[in-house]
Amino acid sequence: MTIRLADTHAHLDLPEILPDQDAVLHRAREAGVDLIINVGIGLQNSRQVLATARQHPGLRATIGIHPHAAASLQEGDLEALTPLAADPLVVAIGEIGLDFYRRRSPEEIQKHWFRQQLEWAFGLKKIVVIHTREATAATLKILQDSRSQLRGGVMHCFGGSWQEARAFLDLGFYLSFAGPLTYPKAEALREVAQKVPLDRILLETDCPYLTPQPWRGKRNEPAYVVATARQMAEVRGLSLEEAARGTWENSLRAFGLKEKDILGNV
Repeated sequence: MTIRLADTHAHLDLPEILPDQDAVLHRAREAGVDLIINVGIGLQNSRQVLATARQHPGLRATIGIHPHAAASLQEGDLEALTPLAADPLVVAIGEIGLDFYRRRSPEEIQKHWFRQQLEWAFGLKKIVVIHTREATAATLKILQDSRSQLRGGVMHCFGGSWQEARAFLDLGFYLSFAGPLTYPKAEALREVAQKVPLDRILLETDCPYLTPQPWRGKRNEPAYVVATARQMAEVRGLSLEEAARGTWENSLRAFGLKEKDILGNV
């Protein structure tokens, strides 16, 4: 059986992955993962994820500042990253958003820089990749306030209710499901995944975090997205091939990519 998968959210340049990055990418290709979106989370990291995407086939990059790092941002920092956005390998601004669970940056500072990065994305005509944790109401309010300028985007590692899913879908977002979909106690999330329109579903690993159930307790990596694909197939009553094909096509559409451009260099 030959399948083609996309991991739409990975962190290949974090210390947990970097020492054997080449081996991780080789295993991904062996598992049929032909597209990986390498996601930026900070000023220096955004530069690095783009450099990595330039070095390896089948990779694309996003640039942005994670809410954890919001307190360290200063005026002019986003403008310093703007030249990177002109690279055709940069497909989105992210991950950006709000995190009221860890609270590594004060809430109001997070909100300020979330709004600033949304405006930045609008000016660049880029979609956005959104992080929200225990901050859904505030995230939705900010996105709804910007509805007229939104070009669409991705709700990274979606784990909310069906009501929340509908609100994000109404804003034109894709919902990306990660390893937690496979966890034994995630029945509520699987029920949501069953209801989401198939053409709005993406798959991701968020590696090195959120390892799917078969490898839980180990470092996550893009090859393991196949477990989430299997779970999604089961939830939707599809074959693995059907789930893989559907989410592959969604990934291309979400990030404005052409299959020939991805596979031509794989």
